[in-house]
Amino acid sequence: MSMPEVAMAQGGSFSGLAGRTVDIKLQPNYDNRNGWHEILPEPVPANMVSGTLTFDYVVVGAGYGGLACARRLAELAPESSIALIEADRIGNNAAGRSSGFAIDHAHNLRAKSFAEDPTSAKKAIALNRAGLDELERVVKDNGIDCDLRREGKIHAACTDKGTQMLSGFAESLDAIGEDYTRLDAGDLKERFGTEFYHDGILCPHSITVQPAALVRGLATTMPSNVTVFESSPVRSITYARSRPATSHRLETPAGTVTSPNLVLAVNGFAAGWGLYSKHLIPLITWGSMTRELTEREVARLGGLDNYGIIPAHPAGTTVRRLPTNRILIRNQYTLSKDNTALEPQLTRVAKVHRQSFERRYPMLFDVPFEYSWGGPLSLSRNGEGVFGDVGERLWATMAYQGVGLARGTISGKLLAEHILEEDSLLLTEMRAKDRPSRNFPDPFNSWGIRANAWARRRTAGLEE
Repeated sequence: MSMPEVAMAQGGSFSGLAGRTVDIKLQPNYDNRNGWHEILPEPVPANMVSGTLTFDYVVVGAGYGGLACARRLAELAPESSIALIEADRIGNNAAGRSSGFAIDHAHNLRAKSFAEDPTSAKKAIALNRAGLDELERVVKDNGIDCDLRREGKIHAACTDKGTQMLSGFAESLDAIGEDYTRLDAGDLKERFGTEFYHDGILCPHSITVQPAALVRGLATTMPSNVTVFESSPVRSITYARSRPATSHRLETPAGTVTSPNLVLAVNGFAAGWGLYSKHLIPLITWGSMTRELTEREVARLGGLDNYGIIPAHPAGTTVRRLPTNRILIRNQYTLSKDNTALEPQLTRVAKVHRQSFERRYPMLFDVPFEYSWGGPLSLSRNGEGVFGDVGERLWATMAYQGVGLARGTISGKLLAEHILEEDSLLLTEMRAKDRPSRNFPDPFNSWGIRANAWARRRTAGLEE
């Protein structure tokens, strides 16, 4: 499929970017409270962009899409030079701030049932599982130490309403032929150590992982023709044009990078680059992590040393127990147009996390949180992401709808294959997907998102 055909199929071209200079004011602004990153050893000093540099390909954004795209470009074009540029430290960026689930079928915030469109659901699951397989392959081939375990996810309920939602979920899985195991209160007590949950569904194919360790490992094991830059925010971009032929020119605080080929994997920051300013929904999701449990506290709790709990209600609480004897609580999401986690929001959310933790683990009421943080997430109204051509020698992969580890990985890999004119059934499926639909105009869009979050919290009840 040619570039014009792809652009037309996926929502129009962005030819207006050619030759345009954009000052990028929407920048990542991360704190040092991300527990996943802080519990790791201190990283080596950042390799920052310095001086004037030229590469055959530049990928901006070292999340899962950018990491996978850079790796696959390097594998398919071993004679080409590739730069991967990240504004912050890899691991402390958005990719290292998630719950650490790489999941095959999403608990989609907009979908009532996978069974509403079985064909699309199966295609989506196939893409996500290809992403899981690629992640697992790279981790094993490179010996990346990130606690990767394909032990599945458990959707768990603590209320009758939650059980009703689980039953609907099970019907959806049945409709598309997905395997799962129903768990009762005794099964859940044995796994989790807590009596809080009374009904669950184990979906066996998902992966749990230490996300900051994973992305660090993916970056440090890149093929030799990839140069990774960190702490190098791009302050301005001059996009390439075809007549006369020019290269993309990226300005950072300490240097300049030029390349004829540019991939943007900037997710919720796309508006700052002149892309999809009216189409994406930038959110902050929030997490808190305990200190490491003592041996006595581990014995008091019981249960398995590693698991992942997905709430039956979409506004409920996600839980991870880590092999390092910490517990992660994640709930709440807030609209943030600049992708910034604000201190007043964090203070409020941490109190909710405390309540959620003590409901689930009353035997650990005196175990404090050591870290609380926010991480950006990008959604769209129609649940579609960005993939493919967006300009002159310019491509993008963004907006993974809450399944970034799996969908970001496969999207980045397939985008590299698209750029280098490879072909596959999965690539055909990805090319055929729609692009994000346009948001309602503000202030209606913002009001609607905030009202939706409030309503979901109210209906979640004890599931939060």
